[in-house]
Amino acid sequence: MSTTPEHNSNSSQRATASAAASASAQVFGETVSVATPRVTTKRDSFPLTQRGWLVAQLAQGTDGLARINNYVMETYSEPLSNYVAGSSFRSMGSAKDLVSGFFASRLSQLGYFERWIESELPLRRWLINGFLFHLQEETRRIRTERVDALPTISSAEPATSEHDAVEQFDRLWAASMVRSAAGNARERCATEGFAMHWDMFERHFIGGLSYSGLSQEFTVTGGQAASMVRTASIRFRQAVVDLLLRDGATEDELDEEVTRLMRALRP
Repeated sequence: MSTTPEHNSNSSQRATASAAASASAQVFGETVSVATPRVTTKRDSFPLTQRGWLVAQLAQGTDGLARINNYVMETYSEPLSNYVAGSSFRSMGSAKDLVSGFFASRLSQLGYFERWIESELPLRRWLINGFLFHLQEETRRIRTERVDALPTISSAEPATSEHDAVEQFDRLWAASMVRSAAGNARERCATEGFAMHWDMFERHFIGGLSYSGLSQEFTVTGGQAASMVRTASIRFRQAVVDLLLRDGATEDELDEEVTRLMRALRP
């Protein structure tokens, strides 16, 4: 496997979490705590427009890091767990333990997110790179403790190529983001009195029902059906944009990422 920015910095920048604040989130139904290193250095080298909300949190020091850690654990627990479940790494132990161990290992490192910004990688790519190295570290640790306990996993490389792993994780991440955006948009539509609009949106985009079919099923005209679906679609797209911006997408990346996630809505 080729060396990545996350790997280069792992060995030389381990965090000392003295006097640390604690970030916690519900991961797989349980609360996971991660030490957040106290920040004493200035963080004005990254423009706030570069990575949006995440960089704004970095500017808030220890409290901001705790909020970032919460966000990462809440957002990435599901796709990382699903990645383990679909790979040969599942023989190493439960997805819950592997993902929780990764969070505890990486999120407590001083400068972890500054190094992500410097890498210019999407956050999900930075995290899956780190997760793959964490899984390798766990493989070596388990082999040391229990010789030949994992005969199907290489001691030097992951069981799948890095390129394949990234592509697989991208799909899982997209599906998770779409579910979150759909939930947010559904709640907004219900609050604004557009519950039927959302039902029609789901029947059209997910169920593949035509506007003509919608007009018969919901007793509206074809023009009304198209307009109502568009109303819900606007709210779904805004929910996607909100999540992507929170996830650190830049303005240059936003249109492409929105298009990818809109495509992922269809089965």
